[in-house]
Amino acid sequence: MTQRHCISGAVIVIATAFLAAAALAQDGPFYRQAMPLSPGSGGDVALPYPFADEGGNIWQINSNGWLQEQGRSPVISQGSLLYVNGNTSNQANNQARLDPKTGELVIDNLEINGVTITRRLLFRKRDGVLRYVDIFHNTQNQQQTITASITTNLNFNVANAQFIADPKIKDRNLAWAAQTAGGRTLVQIYGGPGAHVAPKLDWQEGSNSITATYVMNLPPQREQAILHLHTIVPTVADGTRFINSLKQSAVMHGIPSSLRRIIVNYPQTQEWINDVELLRGDTDDIVELHNGDRLRGTLEESTFALKTFYGPIALPAGNVAGIVNIGQLHTRQLFVTTDGEIFGGRLDKPTLALQFVGGQTTQIPLAQISRVGFRKRPGEPAEWTFDKPLLLLRSGERLMIKPMTENLQIASRYGTLSLKPESIAAISFQNDDNDAHEITLTDGSRFTGLATADHFDVELATSGQHIKVSSGSLLRFQFAAKMPEVDDHSPTIHLQNDDLFVGELSGKLNIETAFDTLPVNTADIRLLKRGKAGGDDVQVLLWDGSLLSGRLLERELNCQLKSGMTMKLPSILLVEYSQPPREKPPGRK
Repeated sequence: MTQRHCISGAVIVIATAFLAAAALAQDGPFYRQAMPLSPGSGGDVALPYPFADEGGNIWQINSNGWLQEQGRSPVISQGSLLYVNGNTSNQANNQARLDPKTGELVIDNLEINGVTITRRLLFRKRDGVLRYVDIFHNTQNQQQTITASITTNLNFNVANAQFIADPKIKDRNLAWAAQTAGGRTLVQIYGGPGAHVAPKLDWQEGSNSITATYVMNLPPQREQAILHLHTIVPTVADGTRFINSLKQSAVMHGIPSSLRRIIVNYPQTQEWINDVELLRGDTDDIVELHNGDRLRGTLEESTFALKTFYGPIALPAGNVAGIVNIGQLHTRQLFVTTDGEIFGGRLDKPTLALQFVGGQTTQIPLAQISRVGFRKRPGEPAEWTFDKPLLLLRSGERLMIKPMTENLQIASRYGTLSLKPESIAAISFQNDDNDAHEITLTDGSRFTGLATADHFDVELATSGQHIKVSSGSLLRFQFAAKMPEVDDHSPTIHLQNDDLFVGELSGKLNIETAFDTLPVNTADIRLLKRGKAGGDDVQVLLWDGSLLSGRLLERELNCQLKSGMTMKLPSILLVEYSQPPREKPPGRK
């Protein structure tokens, strides 16, 4: 019997879940540590590597990270078999390591079709829950579209199964719960509500195999990741209850923010601030102390006066969702508003007043507080929608501002550019590869440069207050509400420095061949690639099927971007220029 259910809450993982019934009543996070490691322990281990659950079953991790269950009536014959474009790694990888910080089993340097893969596995013995985070790194200098699939084969036939549907997107299944003839139920969660990258589930009634497939666009020299969980429960009903109650914060617990950001089958959660989960109450305000105590009642503060490095900020208590205390020697507070803004600074008073249910009021010293959660108010948005420009600061703040009107000056290898704010999607001031800034335009173009301003004068969207923020304090300046994607119908120019421009070349190019110098209209070009010998040699494929090889005489390429800008690009940096097929190729009647 096949049925459909909806997942409630914010669960968006490529997850395969097996869970003991005790976990359904757990209050804390599911994942803390894979094994009982002592501080600083870890190191290399051999594969196969066993995880033992409370029921006496062994979860054996084999070469390349695939799973096999052993013990009484084992359900999984081969689990989490990973394929990229239909191929699996041929490496006999029998070595792994234990991460001393997280307790994860790490299997890395798997090579499949020009993609390097790292698999991070975390096992919680008490609950029998296994979590995978599979990281895909594109080693090429051009974007790759890959199809990643994860297959699980069962030891028994499926007696009863249910698909779990996405409550936000019609006709999308996210998970699967299957009771086998062996009397145990395998639950697999492959995605969550509204995920950017969603799974396609393939299971036929009568089959004991299921495959989840994902299509991912990997930018050059970049990484994306998918996350999946595994557990076993007694019945299908237990499995659906677990899935419906699973919180994103529990699934993502312990994953560094840098890794959470690249998990594409999970939405970017709003519940984590500086790697600390935002605390919220349903009927009471909650104050959590550093020793773990939680005090419930009503916070009596009406306004919070905050001293920040960009000036004093007054926050009405009714607009505050939570407070996180950060720092050790010199603590400061991050205030999270109900709209998703984050203001950081120091309160002008050393205590918070909390009234208990019985009426007694106490003053709690800030130095003893870990975090504060306000009860949810009527009319509070279920999700934060950032439809205004944002400033993300290195100190943890997230400030919504009013649109800028003055052009931004960007120093680049293409000259000094004066960019209109409406043409910019984002500027990242932190680049993992170098000290340059990464500029993304609204058409999907991206390139490195330097924003030359030493500070930005901006106006806060909510209060209208003018503040001055130094460029050195910025992590990211987001101008557009949504980051652009390059569609398959847009012409693109890839350069050797990983810069990408979305737009068309204009004018004529002169190609010096072995027999003549031929002028070529750029509108007639379907594909222009750097020659294998490098230098000025190129290959040109025209719309009529002609293929030319020769030396490109032009030193610069004129490019008209979709965002409206005109750029001059050094031809020596060209890797590839492609124009996708149109209804009628240029020059044809």
